[in-house]
Amino acid sequence: MRKYSIAIALALLLPLSGTAMAAVVYVSGQGQSYDPGIALENARADAVAKCTLQAGTPVEEVYNHLTRANLWLASSIWECDVP
Repeated sequence: MRKYSIAIALALLLPLSGTAMAAVVYVSGQGQSYDPGIALENARADAVAKCTLQAGTPVEEVYNHLTRANLWLASSIWECDVP
């Protein structure tokens, strides 16, 4: 009887283990343009696309950076929940 009750308890906990396996990862994206706003928009879109490619959900932007060279270069780092 004891083994049977342990098996039932483990079977009930099995669906909960899938949610416990979710992880937070960080993805980065890059963009470039002659306009700084467009460069940053492209970098954000790139990072969100990388997150959704992993079947994740973008949570929030953690960091972004703009640099002026011949073009505006932008980078964006996002927090992503991945199952």
